[in-house]
Amino acid sequence: MIRRIALITTTILLLSGTAALVGFAQLEEQNTRYKALDVDVQEIDGMFFVDASGVRDAIFKHDSIRGSFCADLKLTEVADWVRTIPAVNEVEVYPGLDRILHIRISQRKPIARLHTGADFADIYIDSEGKPLELSPYFTARVPVIHASNVEHAQPAVDFIQAIRHDPFWAAFCDQIAVKQGGTFEIISRIGNARIALDNTEELQRKLDKLFTFYHEQIRRGNLNDYKRIDLSFQDQVVAQRYY
Repeated sequence: MIRRIALITTTILLLSGTAALVGFAQLEEQNTRYKALDVDVQEIDGMFFVDASGVRDAIFKHDSIRGSFCADLKLTEVADWVRTIPAVNEVEVYPGLDRILHIRISQRKPIARLHTGADFADIYIDSEGKPLELSPYFTARVPVIHASNVEHAQPAVDFIQAIRHDPFWAAFCDQIAVKQGGTFEIISRIGNARIALDNTEELQRKLDKLFTFYHEQIRRGNLNDYKRIDLSFQDQVVAQRYY
């Protein structure tokens, strides 16, 4: 009986002590501030379109964050605000045990640069097909699309999406000119010819024909003799020379 009473007493004391420690910890959390901010931006092909130091400085200046206690800071609000930065894709915000607020950022990936004319600023098109402002920090090495607007550029974007994971064709394409009807021509990094694909229907067949043609003309040493290569015909490559 005495042992049972002692066990109950010990259990009560332990529970009381635990509750007190939790209460002290909560009180300490309510009265402490984050001592530092760690911003980690995941690179894309060695480039940073989001500047970590710029994000850090902007957060420190933000009214909803400056001077906040750990218990008062709403992490979802911090994440939502960081997402308003144009090149930010995903954001993860979490507190560390060392009172450091950690922010992990993934970037949007540019796959093309859209040029609509001399009177308008260029923009990027990201991997989701959405417009993205140019970065003051880095220039993406991506194909340039010549089109009147984002919607008009869509056939070229579809083409880039189809080839961008193929190392050869991704490196092959330098510029794409979209015509009013939606057909397009490629300006490659090899040779001087414009390549008419018209559209992305039966794309692999067209690319296979183009590869065979280039391979043969490079072997003969006269690739630069052609100014236009038309792949829109079913069973042939129509190549136009300069003379």
